[in-house]
Amino acid sequence: MKIRSPWWLVALSFLAVSAVASAGKMPAIGDRLVDLRLPTPESAETREYLGLPPGEAFSATAIAGKILVIEIFSMYCPHCQREAPAVNRLYQAIQDSEPLRDRVKMIGIGVGNSTFEINHFRKHYSILFPLFPDEDFTVHKAIGEVRTPFFIVAALGPNDNGRILWTGSGSMGSLETFMARLNDLARDSAP
Repeated sequence: MKIRSPWWLVALSFLAVSAVASAGKMPAIGDRLVDLRLPTPESAETREYLGLPPGEAFSATAIAGKILVIEIFSMYCPHCQREAPAVNRLYQAIQDSEPLRDRVKMIGIGVGNSTFEINHFRKHYSILFPLFPDEDFTVHKAIGEVRTPFFIVAALGPNDNGRILWTGSGSMGSLETFMARLNDLARDSAP
């Protein structure tokens, strides 16, 4: 007996394969961070935290510091919503750490989210670090359409401008483990 596949199943398979083939490469340790062009924050306080002059757009690698922690999130993602308190604790722990405060910066990129949506997420979850919209999925596509939440830790500075040091999908894990990782990475990237 010959089994025939429905034509729509074959067509769907081709679409799925072509969608994966057209996506960017998922970030891996040692890769360079793709050129993430983000809108320059209007807030002078946020620009100061990131070490940015006023302007229209900037590359994530232009952020002042030695290490950049990026959370890829969506306000509609239940896992991102659940992870928000932990990510807030991470940001606060970085700010409370004398060795890390000026060396490690943190941002969030809301995939498929408008400025209105990320501002709602920021307010609802009391997010203190800068969030940026990726309304048209440009960043999301460039980094391989990763699932949310997704974390990227990248080195900044002239010698390893955007070199990816760590990535993780889902929960960031325990605060103690993440802080130990950041301390080790900051020590390794010391001038």
